[in-house]
Amino acid sequence: MKIYDIAVIGGGASGLMAAVSAAAECRRLSKPASIAVLEKNARAGKKILMTGNGRCNLTNTGVNVKAYRGDTGLLKPVLNKYPAERVVDIFKSMGLLCRETDGGRVYPYNMQASSVLNILLRRMESYGVEMVCGFDVDGVKKSGDGFTVSSQDGSAAAKKLIFAFGGMACPQSGSDGKCFSVLKPLGHKTTKLFPSLVQVKTDLKLVRPLKGVRSLAEASFCAGGKRVKSEKGEVQFTESGLSGICVFDLARLAGEYGNETKPYISLDLMPEYTRDDIAAFLQKECYEMPELPAGRLADGFLNKALGTEVIKRAISDVSAPAGKLTADGIRRAAGTVKGLDFPVDGTLSWDKAQVTAGGVPLREVNTDMSSKACGGVYLCGELLNVDGICGGDNLHWAFASGDMAGRSAARGL
Repeated sequence: MKIYDIAVIGGGASGLMAAVSAAAECRRLSKPASIAVLEKNARAGKKILMTGNGRCNLTNTGVNVKAYRGDTGLLKPVLNKYPAERVVDIFKSMGLLCRETDGGRVYPYNMQASSVLNILLRRMESYGVEMVCGFDVDGVKKSGDGFTVSSQDGSAAAKKLIFAFGGMACPQSGSDGKCFSVLKPLGHKTTKLFPSLVQVKTDLKLVRPLKGVRSLAEASFCAGGKRVKSEKGEVQFTESGLSGICVFDLARLAGEYGNETKPYISLDLMPEYTRDDIAAFLQKECYEMPELPAGRLADGFLNKALGTEVIKRAISDVSAPAGKLTADGIRRAAGTVKGLDFPVDGTLSWDKAQVTAGGVPLREVNTDMSSKACGGVYLCGELLNVDGICGGDNLHWAFASGDMAGRSAARGL
């Protein structure tokens, strides 16, 4: 059984950063230490390569507490210490240059996620950090002034443990959440877990006619008859539901509220216009083109298939001559443009989700990522009850919390 000063459980974004930062801090303090990353997969960083469509959106220049969900009340002290500039500087010190694109998104300059992974692995190697792959942790025991970590293929011991095993999202990358059970004997709890940044499912009869359609809109998640949250952006209609960044940013609410609240997503397809503006435009079309099929009335401002669906919801008979529409029918059509509703039937499964909502409550760790329940333990990344919106905020949290955990563990030796 190998014995280490620090063992990092999980070789994802937060785990690799934690290992590098722990080694860097030990070097700064002139305190040599043996450090290892225990990774269940055959190689580390699989999820890093999948992020940002293979480009790795590693932070966002506008990162702030408002970009996160979960235990946001306790998040501010960490984000104050780790603005986007600090994460960019950390990578620059390793030899990785970055560039900012639209919406404050920051990527590696060459727009390749592989360069982020390679830089982390290269720096680990230069520091002498050991990478132990194929080590699927199934148990941890406190022993003396350290810990024993076990797997089916062997065990290891360490004075300090950094848990960075991720959450439930994207299990094909290795993040299946099994290690949450490992934390229980150490005194940690887990909140309800549900997919985030994922497609929302809805009534198939309503979306299948719109499959492949994209439309700018203001999407609002409603539950219990009340509007909970709204996001603007491009909505994509799929065979089974609604997609697009604005929908992804609302998706965690489906798990949070559940079906008993009768949730639905309402799409305002023309947020810049009032209902009266749209009604006036439709009325003019009906007057000037009375023989036009009603289903074609929205051709001048909506995708053809989407416009037909809007009129169908309002008056049923899309083949009826526009000149025959009543004032009430025109008002209903205008109202549907401002509120095209889709009932929410949960989300797609974990293998389609980018992020896990829920996790270990942030109140169970100190601001240096050390555990309040068990001395010598540190937690970071997605396993904590913090999840961000699209745009680099989740990786920012992974790298920031990983750096904090690694340096704290090193100072704690």
